[in-house]
Amino acid sequence: MKRLKTPFNMHHNDLLKKDRRIVILAFSFLLVSMFSLSAQTPRQDSGANGLDTVQQVLVGNKLPADFWSRKVKIYNQGDTAFVELSKYKGKSFILDFWSTTCGTCISGMSDLIKIQKSFGKELNVLLVNSYGKLDTYQRIHKMPVDVLRTNDLSSVYADDYLIKLFPHRTFPFYVWVDQNGTVAALTLKRLVEMENVETFIKYNRLYEKFN
Repeated sequence: MKRLKTPFNMHHNDLLKKDRRIVILAFSFLLVSMFSLSAQTPRQDSGANGLDTVQQVLVGNKLPADFWSRKVKIYNQGDTAFVELSKYKGKSFILDFWSTTCGTCISGMSDLIKIQKSFGKELNVLLVNSYGKLDTYQRIHKMPVDVLRTNDLSSVYADDYLIKLFPHRTFPFYVWVDQNGTVAALTLKRLVEMENVETFIKYNRLYEKFN
């Protein structure tokens, strides 16, 4: 017997299609997460007193309890300041690890600016310089490409806390965190696209609604 297409059925089918897209992306994140997780070895760094101070955060883990109260050194359009990470709390959150010697990192910043402008109400974006204290203020500020001098896109620099939390060998390297502070995925650049970010935010919103 042929089923009639009523407005309710059509709306229901549209919702199912949207949910299916969300599930597909979530599955993609899961695959990336599983790969990332299998490729990582938990790392601990010892302080001068011999106690473990920073432990690597893996996919599926929550950020450390003191993460949001940490202050990091920020570069923004030539200005610098110490900013508490709580500024980025409560929204979907993408950390972009980069360096001044990485052309792909720098060329990808314009995409992040567009993403940040499109989803600013539900997404926070923060660059993290992967070279710690090697990429100085001068090296960042005098880059031939002026993307950071002329756009409101902040970067952590001269700080190794986030590098120790998320050690990596290649960059750009992206950490996707949901609004509850759980690491959802660790990816390379190819997944950082407008559509994927939109679906990530929708998935987080849907998850929060039903939990």
